[in-house]
Amino acid sequence: MKKAMTTMRTQKTPPRSPEGFEKTEPVNKIEPESLEPAGLEMVEKPNREVRAADVDLRVPSDKARNLRGVSAKDGTTKAKIERAALHLFAENGIDGVSTKQIAAAAGISEGAIYRHFSGKEELARTLMLAIHIRLTELILVADESHEALENKIKFIVTHYCRIADEDWDLFQYHILHIHHFPRLSDSPLDSPMGAAAALLQKAMDEGEIEPVDPYILAAMSLGVVLQAAQAKVFGYVKGPLSARTDLFTRRVLGVLQAA
Repeated sequence: MKKAMTTMRTQKTPPRSPEGFEKTEPVNKIEPESLEPAGLEMVEKPNREVRAADVDLRVPSDKARNLRGVSAKDGTTKAKIERAALHLFAENGIDGVSTKQIAAAAGISEGAIYRHFSGKEELARTLMLAIHIRLTELILVADESHEALENKIKFIVTHYCRIADEDWDLFQYHILHIHHFPRLSDSPLDSPMGAAAALLQKAMDEGEIEPVDPYILAAMSLGVVLQAAQAKVFGYVKGPLSARTDLFTRRVLGVLQAA
C-alpha cells in the first residue's frame, strides 16, 4: 500500500518529440545545443573515441559555480543555498550537515534557508529530484523516438555523460546519496530505472533483444555509466566521462547483446 506521507509525486509531462525537448530550460533538462537538429540523428555519425580536449564542459569559475542554481535561478539566495548544500552533502553526507553549516557556506543567515525550504530534508530532496527528473526525461525522449535501439542507447549514454560532466557536484550527489530517498516518486516508471526498463521492454516486444527481466537488464545497462561515475568519485577514474562515450556505448550494447 502506498504511503502518501513518504512519497513525492513528480510532475507528469506529456509525450514530447526530440525537437520539443530542445526548447526546454537547461536547469532540469538537456541544454538545447546538446541535440542535433534532427533529434537522435547525431548517433548515426561514425564512431570515434572522444578526446578530453574535444569536450567543452563549460565549467564555471569557483565563484560562478557557487551562484549556480539547481532548481533556483542562478545568483539568487535560493541558488546559493542549493549550491552550498550540494557541496556539503556531497562531501559529508546529508546526515552529517546542519542548516547552520549550510547557511555559513552560503554566506546567509540560517533563517534565510527556512524562507525557501521547510528544512534540510526538503532541501536535500529538492536537489535529488532535480537530477532524478532530468535523467528520467532524457530516457523518455529516447524511448519516444523512432530510432533503432542502438541509436537510443548511444543517445542516452552521450547525454548521461554530458550531464555528469557539466555539473559533477550534482551528479556525484546523485550517485552517493540516492539511497537516502527510496521513494522519490509514486510510480517506479517515474525514475531512470523505470524509464529504462520500459524502453528495453519495448525492444524485447519488437524482437530487438532477448526477452529477460527488463529491470535486471536496465540496472545492468545503467550501471555501465553509473559504476564508472562512482569510480570517479573515489578517484579511480580521471577526466570527463564524455571522453569514454563510445566505450560505454559498446559495453551497454554488449550487456544487451544488441551489437
